[in-house]
Amino acid sequence: MDGTTRYRTRKLITTAALAATATLAAALPAAAAPADAGAASGQAQHRAVIPDSKISVQLFNFFYYIGFGQDAAAQGRQAQVLSALSDAGYRNVEPVDYTGFQGLSAQEYRALLDKNHLKASALHTSVSMATTDAEWAQKLETAKTIGAKYIGAGADPRTFTTPEEWVAFAQKIDHFGAMARQQGIQYMVHLHNWEFTSVYGDQNAFQILVDNTSAKNVVFELDLYWATAAGVDPLALVDDYSDRIALLHVKDMAQDGSITTVGEGTIDFGAIFAEAGHGIRYYVVERDPANDPSYDPFGPSLAGLDYLRDVRF
Repeated sequence: MDGTTRYRTRKLITTAALAATATLAAALPAAAAPADAGAASGQAQHRAVIPDSKISVQLFNFFYYIGFGQDAAAQGRQAQVLSALSDAGYRNVEPVDYTGFQGLSAQEYRALLDKNHLKASALHTSVSMATTDAEWAQKLETAKTIGAKYIGAGADPRTFTTPEEWVAFAQKIDHFGAMARQQGIQYMVHLHNWEFTSVYGDQNAFQILVDNTSAKNVVFELDLYWATAAGVDPLALVDDYSDRIALLHVKDMAQDGSITTVGEGTIDFGAIFAEAGHGIRYYVVERDPANDPSYDPFGPSLAGLDYLRDVRF
């Protein structure tokens, strides 16, 4: 049975159903919740723990804090962020290249990571139908230099209105994935909500991407907030596509549907992690930043690390 058929036959739940489930869970006595009640020591020994080597943090969290400049001040804030994350216990970060590492070359940025005992779990970049092979080769060289094993667009195009456009994009990134594989790097698709809500007959854009790319060339980074917001069931996705989903963006949803700090919202991460099994390479903490000088991106990022270190499943 192919991925599309498995996905269609799996019952998907809506956001409304998720909210209802969360409300019901909140109404249950505290003793009914294993996390609150605790587990017997023998049971706890058999519950999975996420090692620090699999925990990462998306540096988009600090987008507005670092800023967009390439001057000494912006570079100083970038260095401060990496130092603070390392001191907190992170061993991996997921950089974005939209600001050109604040003016640092790839070699200089790699040196900054090394100085802070950090590894790049993946690199988010820009990819469109206009991206040329030569441009992609340069992006691969950047990823290779900073040590990233995964690379992909921070977001797929939102402008497609036909399935044919998605097929053409899938074929393009599959080609880019083949180029990446030759360099020992894996192409990843960072999913948002529109890949699930863009529906054409009995297929959505996500299914088109799956069906028109090779597992050896393209894997997926599932954003658990955006999947939930789209009305699909993350448990079904990580089960049905265990051979394609290699990374998770761990982002939480508040009761009102907005983004909140990991561990403070309604998404049952433990259940999703348990369903995914051991096939996930990186669990990446993300809390989209607010363009507000008073917003502190460090708190949610460190809270996410604490949550992933403590969660058992």
